[in-house]
Amino acid sequence: MAVVGLDLTVGRGEVVSILGPNGAGKTTSVRMLTGLLVPTSGEASVGGYDVARHRRRAALACGVSLGGDSGLYPRLSAAQNLTFFGLMYGLRGRSLDRRVRELLSLVDLGDRAGDLVGTYSRGMKQRVHLARALLHDPPVLILDEPSAGLDPQSARSMRALVRKLATDGRSVLLTTHDMREAEDLSNLVVLMKGGAVHAEATPAQLRVRAAERLGHTVEIVWNDDVPAPDCRSCPGLLDVAHDNGVTRLRVRSGAEAVRWAFDRFGAQAANVSVSSPSLEEVFLERAVRESSS
Repeated sequence: MAVVGLDLTVGRGEVVSILGPNGAGKTTSVRMLTGLLVPTSGEASVGGYDVARHRRRAALACGVSLGGDSGLYPRLSAAQNLTFFGLMYGLRGRSLDRRVRELLSLVDLGDRAGDLVGTYSRGMKQRVHLARALLHDPPVLILDEPSAGLDPQSARSMRALVRKLATDGRSVLLTTHDMREAEDLSNLVVLMKGGAVHAEATPAQLRVRAAERLGHTVEIVWNDDVPAPDCRSCPGLLDVAHDNGVTRLRVRSGAEAVRWAFDRFGAQAANVSVSSPSLEEVFLERAVRESSS
């Protein structure tokens, strides 16, 4: 997949997410930044080092986690895996032992350090991959689908760890299919399709722009003794749905609809909230628009 016109900067302490369907160019972008592919044109640098002219320095400036079952030795323990890769980075002796212990504790595997990686769950292997990426304490992290295949609890733990690493001052670039992950972590989201960038903004900006087309959602939770009333007179109404004491209105103006709800129903409503479209809705709506154009 050729990548055309990708222009982004990941600052210190920032998380930038690249989103897109399969074949969008996400993996190709990561491979160029990590030195696995050499760009045929344009420029790319990691930690200030050009990935084509200074490949070794650029590679050492970043930690890479590609996840999956490859890249680790299943017949070695987690500690032995990290020790092996630490030796390749030039770490030795007590400093290496200390670093391995620190990282296994960081990824919450300290009590399983001596277990063979082949006995680990998918989530545990993902954490070993991340620990491996951090061995040489790089300023940049490149994470390809860090929570792919994880159960909800493991995915939440992974997101919390990535957030901490960024808070500690690292620059984090991640690719993901998980819209919640991107929305939860990212300072900037890049939407790619066909090797090109189709949108680049903060999650909040993408949601606000989508709200101009899709509208806002106003959710009204009624008191227990109040049947869901007729809301078809709500100004700017696009759609309405009632479900178990909750009414959801899709409207042009969230603020105007909230004022209308309070004026009309007052104390009948236990709670009224308004939200713009989720990042997942943004992504799907954009895909539908592009497929029909």
